[in-house]
Amino acid sequence: MRFADDEMTEIAFLDVLARRTGCGLLLDINNVFVSAANHAFDPRAYVDAFPAEHVGEIHLGGHAPLAADDPTGPLLIDAHDRAVDAEVWNLYARFVARAGPRPTLVEWDNDVPAWPVLFAEALAAERILKA
Repeated sequence: MRFADDEMTEIAFLDVLARRTGCGLLLDINNVFVSAANHAFDPRAYVDAFPAEHVGEIHLGGHAPLAADDPTGPLLIDAHDRAVDAEVWNLYARFVARAGPRPTLVEWDNDVPAWPVLFAEALAAERILKA
């Protein structure tokens, strides 16, 4: 969901919040992708503008399409019930290339698969972090 009238962008708000409080930020790359799809904005521009100096941790996860009446496509849900999507991996690699490696968590909370599948996701993140 989004506010009808924003006084500042989400990124500007998070940057001001982190600067004023000294807190770190968690960047949920899958959530960026899901929100971008659902609200029709460019996830690459969002990731490029995100205040990297405040990011202490990154989250990745899988998302699920929910059938919708909207003719523009299905609504995406940040479901954490499947593998990380290729576009989310691309956004993650883009951010890491710009900002450097950060602690990363692959979220998989529902329909958890066997260990080899989970381990493969962790190894994929590690490859990007080391690139």
